[in-house]
Amino acid sequence: MLAIVVFVGIGLLGLSMATTRAGCPTRLQWEALSYEGEGTPAPSPFGGSEAIGSTFIGLTTRTAFAAPSGNARPERIALECGDGTYQTYRHAP
Repeated sequence: MLAIVVFVGIGLLGLSMATTRAGCPTRLQWEALSYEGEGTPAPSPFGGSEAIGSTFIGLTTRTAFAAPSGNARPERIALECGDGTYQTYRHAP
């Protein structure tokens, strides 16, 4: 009985550590490019942006936005932070 309790406890601890709370990382990897956060999270993504996909942060997915352009890999992207705000990121060479 003790082994079952310990096993379930460790599993729940692992899940709680893997799930991400609201907020955005300071650095983001998107389609083999690195992006550095710029500024502070805003109440909406930058103007003229549209959803381009989503990325995993822990066990949750977050929607990414970019301005439409002919470039397959955008220079700037915005990521939904999970708390109603959006962090803007700029390509970091």
